[in-house]
Amino acid sequence: MDMIYCDSAATTPLDKDVIKEMNYISTSIFGNPSSIHKFGQESRAIIERARLNISNLLGCNLSEIIFTGCGSESNNIAMLGLLNRGDHLITSSYEHPAVLKTANELELKGIEVSYIKPNSNGIIELQKVQNAIKENTKLVSVMYVNNELGTQNPIDQISDMTNELGILFHTDAVQVIGKKNISLRDTNIDLLSLSAHKFYGPKGVGALYIRDGVKLLPTYYGGGQEKDLRPGTENIAYIHGMSVALEIAIKDHDSWHEKLSEYESLFLDNLNKFNIRYTQNGENLIGGILNITFHDILSQDLVIALDMRGYAISGGSACSSGSVKSSATLREIDMDEQLAMKTVRISFGKNLTEKDILGLSNCIADIVSSQKQKSSSSA
Repeated sequence: MDMIYCDSAATTPLDKDVIKEMNYISTSIFGNPSSIHKFGQESRAIIERARLNISNLLGCNLSEIIFTGCGSESNNIAMLGLLNRGDHLITSSYEHPAVLKTANELELKGIEVSYIKPNSNGIIELQKVQNAIKENTKLVSVMYVNNELGTQNPIDQISDMTNELGILFHTDAVQVIGKKNISLRDTNIDLLSLSAHKFYGPKGVGALYIRDGVKLLPTYYGGGQEKDLRPGTENIAYIHGMSVALEIAIKDHDSWHEKLSEYESLFLDNLNKFNIRYTQNGENLIGGILNITFHDILSQDLVIALDMRGYAISGGSACSSGSVKSSATLREIDMDEQLAMKTVRISFGKNLTEKDILGLSNCIADIVSSQKQKSSSSA
């Protein structure tokens, strides 16, 4: 049975052209980029071409991009490298753990942290951020798009406000890069994190945008690569793969955005033909991520049943230590606990067809209807 993958917000498969490019680098170029001989300089040239390409695609300067191992590492470098005892950090309460756990660690080191709750629609409101600002506020970090809801935060407005006040602004943009074209020089974003595997590039590589003039201290030490901020011999094949993947994503953006919109409409329109109760959560959505509460089935039961029928989606709850807990994100938007346990995330990718979309919605309707009948019979 061929599986249909509908969990692209978690990760994406490698684009075939990215695989081809990476294979060439992996089998032909092996020099250490820090070496001064021809082999090393050949590798160095690939890295710097990738840096130039990515900076052009993101609308920033060549000097403003450093390569990292992933989006989580980019978040850590940005936050740990900037904040010191006595500083104040503002972030949201539904960030990715790479930000939230880093913020928790910073609190242990004497940094004051304020956590802003999203509203019931999953949006961080500008006024709430503004109200949290103090004299010692040094950094505001708010995710561009929430990874579970797909909601877009008012990043331009928040960064404009922080810029006026002389406060630095960081955003975890892992879920937006490749889905929305951004020109960083037209924004007041000071630091931005991204990860290749979210836009059909390889896992194990990311980047951090650091606006010229923003000074970060090293968080760990080694050979001095990437401005001393990410020491270690660079993975040239992965860096090149990320560059190629981003170029493809931005080139195909308009047509893919239109296709995503068509897929979402097709999925929901078909679902509406059936007598099942559901609620779509969030507003100002990025496209491609649907967070849906199906009122008559637990999310874990739906995810497992779909997996057995050949469809992969993500549950709105996580299992740990033998117990099932509702999603922290859903708790932060004050969703009822029972409803949170019935919420799933469906995220579409470019590997899908209209047949796949219709098949998924039909399958969900069948599973939910069967569960509803069982519940009625046992009542």
